[in-house]
Amino acid sequence: MTLGPGDPSVAAVRRPQTVSLPRIPLLEADARPRRDVKVGIVGLGKMGVAHSAVLSMIPGVHIVGVADHHAPLGKSLRGMGFNAPFFKSAEKLLRATTPDAVWICTQQSAHWPIARACLDAKAALFVEKPLTHTLDDAIELAAMAGTSQRPVVCGYTLAFLPVFAAAQHALASGAVGEVTRGSSSMNLSQVFRAQRGWIVDPKRSGGGVVANISSHLLFLLRWYLGMPVQARATWQKLYGEVEDDIRGAFILPNGAEIGFESSWSVSGYPFSAVVVEVEGSNGKLLVSNDALELDLLQAAGGWPAGHTWVRHTELPQPARFDVNGEGYYLEDAHFLAWLTGGPAPPNTLELALDVQRMMAALYSSAGGDGGGALVPVPR
Repeated sequence: MTLGPGDPSVAAVRRPQTVSLPRIPLLEADARPRRDVKVGIVGLGKMGVAHSAVLSMIPGVHIVGVADHHAPLGKSLRGMGFNAPFFKSAEKLLRATTPDAVWICTQQSAHWPIARACLDAKAALFVEKPLTHTLDDAIELAAMAGTSQRPVVCGYTLAFLPVFAAAQHALASGAVGEVTRGSSSMNLSQVFRAQRGWIVDPKRSGGGVVANISSHLLFLLRWYLGMPVQARATWQKLYGEVEDDIRGAFILPNGAEIGFESSWSVSGYPFSAVVVEVEGSNGKLLVSNDALELDLLQAAGGWPAGHTWVRHTELPQPARFDVNGEGYYLEDAHFLAWLTGGPAPPNTLELALDVQRMMAALYSSAGGDGGGALVPVPR
């Protein structure tokens, strides 16, 4: 579908152009809470610090407390200029500050116990991805959230990057027609020797590259194409107990096969690189971190016939603050808008639970005798 750099027609096809885009609601709203909200942050590693920075920039948000069992992390955060009170546990933060919402940015095995305490305290939840480290814990969390009727989202940031949001609009609007096949990949140059810490302990992290990196890609597939019914996969464990490389596919209800591959042990990817290709009865779609391409037989869903190439920079950029990409700001702001009466964002608990089911299917297939067997995706 895409042209190589040596193709003489590249310059003609990919010349600067004025693109008339259909309306994409997710990229139009000035997302913010509709009233002042009090928030707490549990877990002050990289993601906790990132969300602290983002939340401090959203109008109407008051960080009333931060928590981590490791006290020096609280001192580090204060050294960055954050003055919110520090607590050594989520429970102490909840009792002292009664936040409206809590960001859970800990290792995966701690998500469910902390979420339980927060839901008991009537706090809404933002849980960093994946939802939990096991499907059973994710199901329990979802059941309790349903009873408490508090909003819960999971940190699948790609939904809020304009180029991936535009691709979802194109697919949801039926631009490519009925999906017939597809492929997807997510790669990062990160692990090239044995690692230490919770991230490579399957009992604490839930897995390797899939749980910690490409669950983001699983979210995109679920958001774009719906819930698959079967999966198959093989993996390589190059440096320890968790998978460093995985190859497989999902089968959609109509029989279409969507390839899936991911590695954090390949060179050439200093930043995570995502590519999704989808073919359908009316054409093709390709989306990556840099651009969205459509080749359509007929105009559909507000997208024109023929070749459309939209660079990331040509799309609306509604974030008011950028830290490691505008996605962090937008996912936090859209969650708080939902909490205070706005529309639900894409990364709801329902879709996050489905991602957990897709992960479980990949792991079940790859971990079976020989790996690669076609298995049902749990319901």
